Amino acid sequence: MKPVYYYVFALIVSVCLTNEGFGQIVAWQFALPEPSTGREKTAAATTNHANLEQSVLSRGPGAVPKQGNLRGFSGNFPVNADQEAAKISGAYYQFTVKAKPGYQVSLSSLEATLRRQAESAHIYRWMYSLDGKTFKEIGDQDITITDLTNNGVKQPAISLTGYNDLQHVSSSKTITFRIYAWGGTATEGSARAFGFGKSDSKGSNALALDGTVSPVK
Repeated sequence: MKPVYYYVFALIVSVCLTNEGFGQIVAWQFALPEPSTGREKTAAATTNHANLEQSVLSRGPGAVPKQGNLRGFSGNFPVNADQEAAKISGAYYQFTVKAKPGYQVSLSSLEATLRRQAESAHIYRWMYSLDGKTFKEIGDQDITITDLTNNGVKQPAISLTGYNDLQHVSSSKTITFRIYAWGGTATEGSARAFGFGKSDSKGSNALALDGTVSPVK
């Protein structure tokens, strides 16, 4: 039989981990309780840490809602040749992360399932901002999606632990994430959509952010 202090220690560790909020802190799935059509203007996070303000996924002005991505979130993007053109046309999706008063958030990784079509935007780059105006690139290169799988393709997880300004962010600041995409080849037709998903019928996440949420000390 293990001594009493063993169980006391285990309980303390468990409570500390709960308070720190380790693991997934914000995520989106588009299947439950009712499947999305893919053309909603916004989508509230379906997983949202209790000590974070509600996070909402939204569209830039260049991401035109398109029907046909059941259990997803997508749009028709303009024909842009490069990242700069994508910025000018507003070809992006966006969400924010903000701690509630008395708490701070530290981010560890970003994961997404992305879906492209034959003539759609298919080169992308994640970026973030702490003032909603100046955006910094994440990663060391743009990423190209070549797979046309209808359910989308899960992208490699992106580590955020090396970004010092994404650690211990207090409630006085709002972190804004954007994913810009470009490289589309058509202005008309039914194969121009780029976006998130699809979630499976059981509600798998199409977008998720991991990190910790902890009290400000």
